[in-house]
Amino acid sequence: MAPRKGQLGSINAPSFETKKDEASNDSEVEDLERGPDQGFIYEVPRNIRQANPKAYTPLLISIGPLHYRKTSLASMAKYKVDYQVKFLQRTSVSKKALESFWSFIERNDKSILNCYEALIDEDEFVKMIFYDALFIMELFLRNYEKEVEKNSDIKDLLLKETWSAGLRRDLILLENQIPMFVLEELYKPYENHKLASDASVPSFLKLACSYFDIPWDPQFEHIEIPHFTALQRCHMTKTQNPSSKTKISTLKKVYGATSLHEVGVELIVEPNQTACLLDVKFDGKKLKILKLTVHSNTEAYLRNVMAFEMCHCPDEAYVCAYIELMNYLIPTAQDVEQLIEEGILSKEGKNEGRLVTIINTNIAVQRMIKKLMQGIGEPPACYRETANRLNQLYKEGRKRKVTLFIKENYGILKRVYFPNLWRGTGTVAAFMVVVLTCIQTVFAFVN
Repeated sequence: MAPRKGQLGSINAPSFETKKDEASNDSEVEDLERGPDQGFIYEVPRNIRQANPKAYTPLLISIGPLHYRKTSLASMAKYKVDYQVKFLQRTSVSKKALESFWSFIERNDKSILNCYEALIDEDEFVKMIFYDALFIMELFLRNYEKEVEKNSDIKDLLLKETWSAGLRRDLILLENQIPMFVLEELYKPYENHKLASDASVPSFLKLACSYFDIPWDPQFEHIEIPHFTALQRCHMTKTQNPSSKTKISTLKKVYGATSLHEVGVELIVEPNQTACLLDVKFDGKKLKILKLTVHSNTEAYLRNVMAFEMCHCPDEAYVCAYIELMNYLIPTAQDVEQLIEEGILSKEGKNEGRLVTIINTNIAVQRMIKKLMQGIGEPPACYRETANRLNQLYKEGRKRKVTLFIKENYGILKRVYFPNLWRGTGTVAAFMVVVLTCIQTVFAFVN
């Protein structure tokens, strides 16, 4: 979609010089244009979007060109300009640094445009990327200052709990991204800065994790992360690569958590805090799964990561495969309650707000997770072997229960109805009379 003229058009762009930096050269620009960071910001396909369009659409702020023309989001433009002024007021940031950043965007506008799968109108593109990057940077820094310095007196509407959860949601959406390398370029002059508390500012990746409440993992430094949706996926998957080499096709029938619990399967929360969602372990009768927190933003987070996987790496759509497994485990709201009791599902999230609904929350969670697979293609069969083994365990457990029931009640049956030949004969005769009477009654109705 083309950017709408006027959203930032009424704001005078900084009068930065547009000449190339002396340290730059043409080969550097060409490398960016030919690099791997291309075509990774997608418009969500219609077949995926139609399941819940709101989950892929920003509600407060537009970032990048795909939603730039929306008048409902235009009011946030004033915050972008205000944050640019505040960012410039930081002691380690000079006007020359911002001039350099503006020039960087102009020189590399083609490589930035190439990051978007959709066709983008270049009108106001440089100005839009400039203000969006500055807004994100200042927002992350102010949030970090609030967290590190424990300063609850920071008077910023966008850091208030009501707004912050909504902004985090919007900044994680697949269609609401700008490339990570643009943000990292802007952050370079600020890397060695110290806060008022003399605390050092971390790397930009750590800064982003702090804002999104993502626990830091050193593995992130060795993973190519093109944008925030991909960062969320890294948090969910890390470097796990579940095996998808299985000949089992889609399972038509899988027994839910309640049924599995009844036959002795132990549903256990994965105790390892460094584990990820994909780290599902099934050993003996124990099924270990990491806790999944369900809050007001969970659906948007999961849906956008799943859409990114299906667009960018469908053969490695591991989060989609995980959701397929969860679909198997919760066919009813009662199964959701079982997983909540075991601690595998949690209905509260840090700084995200509770899942509020006028109907039963368990039903809402069950419906939400079941609908996540709508429009999603065939995910890798990573957990179908596990689901198949659970099915077999359930069937074996039911057989054992029936056998045990017969053994426990055989003595009573023999003592009451077959204590001797005459009593046994009478029991059989009475049973035959009942059967014949039923047959006669059925024929009477038929005729």
